Amino acid sequence: MRTIEKVHAILKKSPEDFIVEEIGENWPCTITVPFPVNKNPEVTLKPEEAKDFVWCELEKRDIDHFQAIKEVAMQLKKSVRSIGYAGSKDRLAHTSQRISIFQSNIEDIKKFHHEKIYLKNIKWGKRKIKIGYLDANRFRITLRDIDKKDAIKNAQRIRSTSSFPNYFGSQRFGSVRENNVKVGLLLLKRKFKEALEEILFGDSPKEREDIQEVRRRLKKEQNYQEALNYFPKILQLEKSLLPSLAKDPNNYLEAINKAERKNMLLCVNAVQSKIFNEILEQALEEGIDFREEGQRSIPLFGYKMKFSRGRLGEIEEEVLTRYKLTLEDFNITEIPYLRITGSYRKALIYVNDVTADIEDDDQHTEAKKMLLNFTLPSGSYATTFLEEFFSVA
Repeated sequence: MRTIEKVHAILKKSPEDFIVEEIGENWPCTITVPFPVNKNPEVTLKPEEAKDFVWCELEKRDIDHFQAIKEVAMQLKKSVRSIGYAGSKDRLAHTSQRISIFQSNIEDIKKFHHEKIYLKNIKWGKRKIKIGYLDANRFRITLRDIDKKDAIKNAQRIRSTSSFPNYFGSQRFGSVRENNVKVGLLLLKRKFKEALEEILFGDSPKEREDIQEVRRRLKKEQNYQEALNYFPKILQLEKSLLPSLAKDPNNYLEAINKAERKNMLLCVNAVQSKIFNEILEQALEEGIDFREEGQRSIPLFGYKMKFSRGRLGEIEEEVLTRYKLTLEDFNITEIPYLRITGSYRKALIYVNDVTADIEDDDQHTEAKKMLLNFTLPSGSYATTFLEEFFSVA
């Protein structure tokens, strides 16, 4: 197992400690300082040049990405689906990104205002902005409460880094109960009853006490009809399973087929991610060079995938065997939406424009803060980069 010496630091003490500016199609987004609260957009569009879409920058501060999209759609009297974007951005952050709005009323845009959202750089666009329509993201991150010696050592390491392993982060595996992989493996091994029991009954001391209690109650009573009344709305996946089980407690397949698909799929994806991480870790320990042409990606396994050539392929087979899985196991014909064909993911992420400066931490006595600037390509995460150097709180 890889061991990396990590330095303690505090991340996201405030939204200004985590700044993200999207880069795409010759359009580098920027944040505004100070953030413009409840400021109306400046709109200079000419009606005679109208196109189907309006493009603009959505600048937001301390608000969830999807909530921000809902707020824009509601004020512009549009559906959420009419708003396009290239990627989601963090909640506790100050971010700027491009969005597109389909057939929006210009007068409604002029009236838009929100204490946490600002629309700017408004222009006509020919098409919808979609997931992946971006080149990179530029990050400006402040890490706090760092020991002076650790700060100096880590700053030197960061400045000399050009790439880092593209591991999936811990949130992929369940941030509270951390049982996504367990559920996913049960599904892949066609143990549907056990998978549902883990979703419904599997509690964790990290969960709120009231949520632990409803799980224990259901496990004891096994009354799914009654559980519909007391299971909280926050447990969306669990509540989506209950109606089918209330009709027939033994009809596990129907319950899964009618469940909230996004979260069920996430469990199988977690298995793919866990296997990917272990392959990458072992390959790096053995000195496999992912900079070589033809050997830059690792499979996210599915039933249509093939093993890589050479030693990398042997490692892939070894890891899959450790989990007692075969490629065909990902072809869950009993649950069509969980049939996974597979794909590839880059083993390394290249980081550009890296700077690391150290200053006195104005919020923590006798500590340092580090100001990081770097650019990452689309599809990669700043937290994955930071986890190579820091144990963040």
